[in-house]
Amino acid sequence: MRRIVFFVLYNALVAAALAQKVPVFTAEISSDSILLGNYFSVCFTLENAPGRDFQPPAFEGFRFVRGPNVSSSTRIVNGEVFQKTSYTFYLEPKDIGNHYIEPASIQAGEQLLETQPRAVLVVPNPDGIIQQAEPPHSIEPQWRARPMLPKSEEPKPKRKTYKI
Repeated sequence: MRRIVFFVLYNALVAAALAQKVPVFTAEISSDSILLGNYFSVCFTLENAPGRDFQPPAFEGFRFVRGPNVSSSTRIVNGEVFQKTSYTFYLEPKDIGNHYIEPASIQAGEQLLETQPRAVLVVPNPDGIIQQAEPPHSIEPQWRARPMLPKSEEPKPKRKTYKI
């Protein structure tokens, strides 16, 4: 019973804190130009609101390599709530030329949000060069590991012990 009450109160606090912020829905691509035969990533990100009914675009002219990979995070810092949900797709173009990633849509509260279309230029790859698809956004760690300090070169002095 306590868990249910806690869960309801927590969700009410998150909803109240998020109600003050404007939801943002964006689309990012790892590269706006790609060599034929390689793949790239498209990441749709919703911030400042919980989302439902995510509708990805048709991705005409592309083959699915992987996806959707979904990640979600909620942070509360000094009473301020930050919420973020990302949908990542890895795509391979079928042919050379200019291609477009059509808008995706998601329901955020009472609003229907759409992303802007994104252009991708696909160029010939006669040498068969393989590119690595980097994620479109870098994830900054919230903590930093302390560097390992080198051990002292000087040996510690030994203590002399006596048995009584």
